[in-house]
Order: sequence, then C-alpha cells, then structure tokens
Amino acid sequence: MSLTFATFNIRNGWGRDGLHSWPFRRRSTASTITALDVDVLGLQEVFGWQRRYLARRAQDRCWFGLGRGGNGGGEQCPIAVRGGTFTVTHHETRWFGPTPHVPGTQLPGSSFPRIATLVRCKDHRSGTEFDVVNTHLDEHIADNRAASVGQMVSWLDRSVPTVVMGDFNAVPTDAPVFRPLVEAALEHVRVAGGTSHDFTGGADGRQIDHIFASPHWRIEDSAVVREHPGRRLPSDHWPVRATLCLR
Repeated sequence: MSLTFATFNIRNGWGRDGLHSWPFRRRSTASTITALDVDVLGLQEVFGWQRRYLARRAQDRCWFGLGRGGNGGGEQCPIAVRGGTFTVTHHETRWFGPTPHVPGTQLPGSSFPRIATLVRCKDHRSGTEFDVVNTHLDEHIADNRAASVGQMVSWLDRSVPTVVMGDFNAVPTDAPVFRPLVEAALEHVRVAGGTSHDFTGGADGRQIDHIFASPHWRIEDSAVVREHPGRRLPSDHWPVRATLCLR
C-alpha cells in the first residue's frame, strides 16, 4: 500500500505581511494544497477561519484537530485525510507539558501552548491501520523542542505504522531535538533545500519542516514542493511531500 503525505505551514492569517497577507494569498494556498494531491495532509499555523476556507475548497477531505488555546481556539495543527479512502477511528489533540490532556498546558518559558494532533486511520481497501502525528514546536527554546519530541515519542504505538510530521523549528543537524525519534527507529524523510523562505520564494532558507516514518514504511519519493499554481506565494514556507509504501 503506497500513500502520500505532506506537511505545510501555511502562515497564520493574522500575520501582517503586506501583499503576502492571507486575504491576498488564500486562493494560492488552497490551490497549492489541491495540487499536492496527498492522502494525508498536516498543516500548521491554521486558525479556524482559515481552516473553514480551505475545507470549503477541499470537500473531499475530513479535518481533525483543535486549537492550542485553553478553550480549544487559536492556532491549530489540523490533519486533513482524504475522504472515501480512509476512516479515522480515533483522533485527539494533546498539549506538550505536564498535563497533555488539559487544554492550554504549556512548557516552561514558552510563549504559548504547543500541541500535536494525533489520528488513527483505517484504509478501506486493505483494512490496514496507521497513525499520523502533526505538530509545530517551540520557536525560541531548544530545550522545549527536545522535550516536546521526547513526550511525543512516548505517545506513539510502535506496533502501528506511524508518520510524524510538522514544523519542528529545527534543522536536520539539531541532534538533541530529533534524537528521540531516531532512537524510536523513525526514519527522517530526506529532502533537498530549505522550506522556510520568509516570502522570498527561495530554496536556500532553513529546512525546518520534516516528515518521519516508522520502520513499517519504505520511502519511495520525497521533495520540497516549490511549484504553486497561484500568482501569489501560498505561504512563507514550502510544503514537504513524501510517498511511503508499507513494507
């Protein structure tokens, strides 16, 4: 069974980005997501009203995930699953910190709560189940990023094929951040070039958006996707796309 996955930080809609602000680029963002044509999509920096806009233009998908605020509002890390092909048998949002099931939980010194969205999918064709985790880690404190990854790994069911993805705010050489994933035998899906470009459209920015796959998967193909069908840049990040095949 071969499946496609993508992670994409779409830049929050409240960003004061001039002509790159959400109202000017939202059509390009939606078109880029459609063109990715993946089975499972993880997005970051998504407010509810951005999600609703995108969902109206991707009605073949089922969306899951809460916002990071104490009331479930605020930025989300939603997972959008292709409908008709998969059933999501379980989904939840967890907060990094001492009480991960309590909305609004934060790590020490963090600017705001950080979350992960977890879903379990069942393929209609084969009956195979697999897990997906989507996250966006602390932008300032490296220790919080490392602690978050360690906590996230403790939530994984290693008997189930798993894909972990998101904006880690860490480059591939940040070993302390990624060590828990490596020690859990998840393989880093390698891509060339940067993913964060600050609305320049370039390829030489930091590579901070990543996909990891458990040993159940074989990596068939992967890339940073820099093509976009709209006139505007869809975000200040490029999406990362991967094709994975169950062994």
